[in-house]
Amino acid sequence: MSINVGLSGLRATSEQMNTISHNIANVGTVGYKSSRTEFQDIYAPEFGGGQMNGVEVAAVRQSFMTGTTTPTGRNGDLAINGEGFFMVKSNGQDLFTRNGVFSMDADGYLVSSDGSRLQGYGVTATGTLQTGTLSDLRIATGDMPSKQTSSIDIGLNLDANSAIIDTTKHAFDPEDPSTFTSSATSTVYDSLGGEHEVTQYYVKTADNTWKVHYRVDGEVPTSPKDGIDMTFDGKGNMTAPTAAIDLAFTPDNGAAAQTLAMNVSEVTQFGSEFSINKNTQNGHAPGQVAGWYFDADGSVYTRYSNGEVKQQGQVALARFPNQEGLQQAGGTAWTHTFASGSPLVGAPGTGQLGALRTGMYENSNVDLTSEMVGLMSAQSNYQANAKTIQVAQEMTQILFQNL
Repeated sequence: MSINVGLSGLRATSEQMNTISHNIANVGTVGYKSSRTEFQDIYAPEFGGGQMNGVEVAAVRQSFMTGTTTPTGRNGDLAINGEGFFMVKSNGQDLFTRNGVFSMDADGYLVSSDGSRLQGYGVTATGTLQTGTLSDLRIATGDMPSKQTSSIDIGLNLDANSAIIDTTKHAFDPEDPSTFTSSATSTVYDSLGGEHEVTQYYVKTADNTWKVHYRVDGEVPTSPKDGIDMTFDGKGNMTAPTAAIDLAFTPDNGAAAQTLAMNVSEVTQFGSEFSINKNTQNGHAPGQVAGWYFDADGSVYTRYSNGEVKQQGQVALARFPNQEGLQQAGGTAWTHTFASGSPLVGAPGTGQLGALRTGMYENSNVDLTSEMVGLMSAQSNYQANAKTIQVAQEMTQILFQNL
């Protein structure tokens, strides 16, 4: 009987050493979660009481304690600050991992190191995020077409202390700075993606009254040819015009004629220097993919050579009612089981899901010092069990020799 007890101890401690060795081997594996071996004693039922039969492994339990993070500066690295798992799909199987190192494959899909595709919320053709519908996250690798400018938003302050220009003596001339008070230029795009410079020249003609002349690439636009009048009240607020100014012109490169809505509602006239605080337009030139990156909320964007960015989707995270019930699938990934419960899915930072940290990954949570101490303890236990077998064999030999 002692030999059987010792053998059970050898088997149990051998499995413990395997677990510890596996932890030590993965001390540098991104997103790895350590395991520990738990034992229970064995009793065989006997008349009048139980008979000790040794020990067995009750379970190999995983520790989902969060590991430290390492900053990398790499745009494809993510770490979860809190609860949750990244969702990936491999050959149709749903897997869950804390390894947030992703890259783009040849087809534009975001994948883990083993090629599993990262799951999240995609976008429609118009760029609307499809929350609630999980799919493979993919980066559009095609060029971005140009967008014709249809409006310009101007926000600036005209200096109320500026001198009045007598236009009867000094007719407006864009080449003569003495004939205008201030100017601002906006870059706009036509239907072919060509760039054009729209310049606004502000001429103070009387107190609280200004004349605004427009030029497109230095030429007089189709409308308004003679400019427009702009007036202000005694508090510096604009009184006219009360609506956007329609600026029409025909590009000289074969592009279609276009009309720009010049929104000037944020133009003021205060007693301070001329300043521009807003000068935006809604068009852009064509562009090629220049890179991609994750945002802090898990959104993934494509960056284009024309300076534009476009959302391609958003990472989704999953949590479980009982994460210890997850089943290991290798590659620092798990599958859900009946014991773990079904995944609860959402965007990072919502509900009980952790937020994301970009440009870093989560290290293994293995405590190397503790594992080495545990390994030496397991080795001592193994040697002690081997000794009990040896002693039991010697006692058996002595018994047979004395028969």
